[in-house]
Amino acid sequence: MDEKRILILTTVFTLLIFLSGSASAATFHVKVGGGTESYGSLQEAVNAASDGDLILVGEGKYSENVLVNKSLEIVSESSNPKKTVITAPDPELPVLHVTSDSVNIGGFSLKGANSSYGIYLEGVSGNNICNNYFSGNWRSIMLRDSHTNSLENNRLSDSDDGIWLEHSERNLIKNNRATCNRHYGFYLNASENNTLQKNRASGGAVGIYMENSSGCRVLSSKTSNNFYGIYLIGSGGSLLEKNTANSNEMYGIYLGSSNGSTLKGNKANSNQWGIYLDSNSNTLQKNKMSCNSRNFGAYTYHYPGEMNNTIDTSNTVDGKPIYYLVGVSDRTLDSDSDAGVVYCINCENITLKDLALENSSFGIHLYNTQNSLIEGNRISNCEHGIYLGNCALTALRGNAVNSNEGDAFILSSCRNCLVEENNASDNMAGIWLCDTSTDNLLKENIITSNSWCCIDLGDTSCNNILEGNILSEAYEGIYLYGACKENILNNNTITASSYGLYTEGCCNNTISGNRISGNDIGISLNLNWTDGTVSDYNTIYNNYLNNTQNAEDYGTNTWNTSKTPAVNIAGGPYLGGNFWASPEGNGFSETASDEDGDLIADLPYNITETAYDYLPLIFKEPEEKTETEDGKNCGKSKSAWRKSE
Repeated sequence: MDEKRILILTTVFTLLIFLSGSASAATFHVKVGGGTESYGSLQEAVNAASDGDLILVGEGKYSENVLVNKSLEIVSESSNPKKTVITAPDPELPVLHVTSDSVNIGGFSLKGANSSYGIYLEGVSGNNICNNYFSGNWRSIMLRDSHTNSLENNRLSDSDDGIWLEHSERNLIKNNRATCNRHYGFYLNASENNTLQKNRASGGAVGIYMENSSGCRVLSSKTSNNFYGIYLIGSGGSLLEKNTANSNEMYGIYLGSSNGSTLKGNKANSNQWGIYLDSNSNTLQKNKMSCNSRNFGAYTYHYPGEMNNTIDTSNTVDGKPIYYLVGVSDRTLDSDSDAGVVYCINCENITLKDLALENSSFGIHLYNTQNSLIEGNRISNCEHGIYLGNCALTALRGNAVNSNEGDAFILSSCRNCLVEENNASDNMAGIWLCDTSTDNLLKENIITSNSWCCIDLGDTSCNNILEGNILSEAYEGIYLYGACKENILNNNTITASSYGLYTEGCCNNTISGNRISGNDIGISLNLNWTDGTVSDYNTIYNNYLNNTQNAEDYGTNTWNTSKTPAVNIAGGPYLGGNFWASPEGNGFSETASDEDGDLIADLPYNITETAYDYLPLIFKEPEEKTETEDGKNCGKSKSAWRKSE
């Protein structure tokens, strides 16, 4: 049965209900121009009628702002909204303003109230608004302090908003179609326990929006080609069932601070985000997300609350199950699980191994989870790759996290975690330690071609060790900001970036044994640009520097350690300062004198007007040796040494 036939039968059925209830009531006729036994305007008929009467409006175009202050049935004779059109002459007043209970209105086109409403229900209940077309209004249907009304089979288009509820409860909104409205298709504010069923919303900013409207039901509705599909904020205890959210620019379905809601049997396809939860204690069953840029997500980083949602493996992303583990111990998920995305909340001793994850907000998300292993996974095309929040004693080893929109690895308030031998390229950032992340070891990771930085330590991330990492092709190889202190940066290789190492107001860090070359600026110890805090009391020694500009120092820092017997980064016999080279081969360490032969320059190196390296390293070119008896040349030239470096 086609849609047109359904609409005709629905209209006829509704009209029969109206007429059956009006058997003993008076009937008033309205037609254009009036005439015998007819009124020329709807307002005249309303004024003449009494509660329970029927007003039949003939075909034609009417120009009126009508106040309906009686319990009436007002329907068009044709039941075809296109043939009976009422336009508001005053666009700042509603076309129909209803202030009485038990009013039934059907079969009209209502338009022209571009600063007001098509139909305004104010403080009323038991009304039925059915089979009307709305266009060119500010809001097509407005309910304020109105309860137990029914809005069915209306078409709402080319207005700011379709149906808008304020402080209105227990209404039924069914089979309405909102198209090409500038803002909202359906908007509920402080309106609880309403039912939205089989509605459609397309071509607007938000299809269905609910704010502070708990206990509502959104059933079998379709939202498509909006900016947001279905968006709930502060609307807990709601039910979203069998809805379809397709081709919306941002979220298909979003729950913000809407705790205790149930999502069941929904489909979200071809949106930016499919289903995203920023709330707690929700239940998800049999939801399908596919072809979204980010199929599924729960929370952003820095989330302070619990994440005890109930989400079983009947929920899928691109046909793969979601694993959302809460309070689980001693569990392994490997490639046999066919996981599409993995969340572990309040878990212990979890192993996630050899998974291929893509197209979600996070590939792997651990929160308050301990003693776990994440190894050998491949994650791409997510918002972020792997997230650890408030985790401890967890190892991330041998993962390939590439081509994600944001960060490959995020550790937020994590302790004693190991991030080792991972590969991260073509992300915004490689590894980000934020909030209070302490005593973590980042070791032998290869991080390249990230748009922002390779490794980022922020907020109060202290006592971490960055060792043996290979970092290249970013704006910053290593970036420290906030109150990061007492970190050790040792034996890292940083190349081909704008800044090799950049600190912003960070103190008491140790930077040694690093090879920082081919960058615009090697090491910059800079100010915190928000509060002017300087980078003080850092110790920088035994680094190999060969950059366009090797160093900036805006604080009070130490650029050498005491002269100590040990092989330094240039192969000399003492630790001291740093090796200062230049791309042209005429850097200070490449040209300085060394009269006593200890491979420490005779003079200090002036970094800035107030900063000095008092023990700059140099190297001595090996002497050319003659061939030995076996005919082999044992000498090594200066150019050969550089090549080996």
